[in-house]
Amino acid sequence: MEKSKEELLAGIEALDPAKPFPDEIFYRIFEIDDGVERTQYIEALRGTARRLKRATEFNNLLKSFQLDYAQRQRQTGNRTRFTEQPAELECGEWEATDFGVKTVRFDKNFTRVPVAACSHPILPVEILKNVDTATERITLAYFKAAVWQSITVDRAVCANVNKIVDALSQFGIEVTSDNAKNLVRYISDCVALNPKTLEPKKSINRLGWVGQSFTPYAEDIRYEGDPDYEVIFRNVRETGNFDTWRELCGKLRANIPLRMMMAASFASVLLEPLKVLPFVLHVWGTTGTGKTVALMAAMSIWGNPKMGGLVKTMNMTRNAIMRNAAFLCSIPFAGDELQTIKDKWQGNFDQLIYQITEGVDRGRAKAHGGVDDTRTWKNSFLFTGEEPITKANSGGGSKNRVIEVALDGPLIEDGHYVSSVVTENYGFAGRKFVEYLQETDTGQLTERYRELFEALCALDTTDKQAMAMSCLLLADELAVRLFWPSEAPLEVDQVKKYLQSEKDVDVAGRALQAVLNWAAKNPVRFEDPKAPDSPNKGEVWGKIDGDILVVNRDVLLEYLDKNGFDYTAVSKKWAEKGYLVRNSQNKFIHSTKVYGIKSSYVKFRLPQDDDNTDADGFMQVGDETLPFE
Repeated sequence: MEKSKEELLAGIEALDPAKPFPDEIFYRIFEIDDGVERTQYIEALRGTARRLKRATEFNNLLKSFQLDYAQRQRQTGNRTRFTEQPAELECGEWEATDFGVKTVRFDKNFTRVPVAACSHPILPVEILKNVDTATERITLAYFKAAVWQSITVDRAVCANVNKIVDALSQFGIEVTSDNAKNLVRYISDCVALNPKTLEPKKSINRLGWVGQSFTPYAEDIRYEGDPDYEVIFRNVRETGNFDTWRELCGKLRANIPLRMMMAASFASVLLEPLKVLPFVLHVWGTTGTGKTVALMAAMSIWGNPKMGGLVKTMNMTRNAIMRNAAFLCSIPFAGDELQTIKDKWQGNFDQLIYQITEGVDRGRAKAHGGVDDTRTWKNSFLFTGEEPITKANSGGGSKNRVIEVALDGPLIEDGHYVSSVVTENYGFAGRKFVEYLQETDTGQLTERYRELFEALCALDTTDKQAMAMSCLLLADELAVRLFWPSEAPLEVDQVKKYLQSEKDVDVAGRALQAVLNWAAKNPVRFEDPKAPDSPNKGEVWGKIDGDILVVNRDVLLEYLDKNGFDYTAVSKKWAEKGYLVRNSQNKFIHSTKVYGIKSSYVKFRLPQDDDNTDADGFMQVGDETLPFE
């Protein structure tokens, strides 16, 4: 029979100091509903313990029982009981019904206090773990306006009282500074008590290779990306009839530049498995040659090639270009009409080329400290325009990373028909191509790539040019095998004219040729103005002394800077190749007189006659062969 409070008090009065307090006196506390009566009973127990000189022991035990009781309450087997709930979860101490999420707790006086986490149904339904960053996001389902809705937020939001108010309240979830702490606890309890139901699923916020998988084709990886790129993501899909697309593109591929555009599009997904850097294919020519439609045909491999979808106008900011490249990641970046951003890059695209072909975006500092995750990509870039992307003064690195195709005729005859077909039938080839790569031994692909690379390196070109073209040729070879088996793959002889030569890439050689051409066009400036009948009535830039061209240092630096060449960089190469004459101190700046005026001059060696210039446009200086026209 249950003992009364008086009997319990009398029982502890008779306790031997060595005996512990009985558990039943503490359990009795939680059975008293009236707050005043409960407090009176606690104080009576505390007074009795004080007389026994065991007050500290009693208070410690009381606190332990209180914590133990609260813990047991949280572990009660409640389950969510929302109408038409998207999932049923264990929720511990929480009563989760259509009237909201609440529970009852005890304060320090053991008074029952109602606690509300949310006034309407809400529960976590999915956890997404990013395969790139290992960070997690959580999807919350909530019932408002007579309908179930959902929102996905960072896990950090649901673990921080301040963040959860800012992030969720704007979507209509009833969370304030008063109940935020309880909502955080409720969500945490649901996650902890349902490890199987809420087991993290793999997610990604970009396209392309994820190990051996490829998004958006991988079924076990959930796309969870920025809404800004939802349009691109939705357009990477299959629509229409594959055979219709294949028949049309088979005919279009008779045009070599267009076929190279398609090959560069296929090659984009080869860069990651082959460990090759991104490259640019730039096709340029006058308006009306069908460049835009050809670009659409190349991008129809992957999805809807409409403008604004997989084909972008280049009228975008520098940051937008990098962010789009990072989102596409392995799928090619297609930019139409490059000249529209000419002014933004001061007429020189070298910096753009360097940035996109490095495959890494610059780091950005966070407002609260640290640096954002650096975005990366490994894809090909397909550009069209009305003029070359590189100039005579472009750096060797930029020329190295670009395959430029100058059009000498139309790419497509009936652009309207081709654009209508490829915007209605698209996306099949890209998926089939990726599936083939997933089933093929990477070692075999690498071996074939090396064979093509070595064949190209035997030509007058650079390693980087050979790398890009090797990927392009290999991609065309695989595409022929999969989709057009009656065709022959592209051969080295068909594309070698589009490769930059060593001479084209050599900045120092191009700078020297520019200086020599400049001097040849301005012979008057190298005449003695004091000589009888001298044609030079203006500035004197130097003189031509036999096989030596003497140029005023300041005039030379001004010319080089105006034409985009850096004297410090090119003069070092000139010195290495023996293009310059040294003075008695073994330096290249001569303090001497020219026509009676003493100043600082630079001396170049010149060919003495046409016999010193070979058929390939090079001049012989000592043991060196120098470019000269």
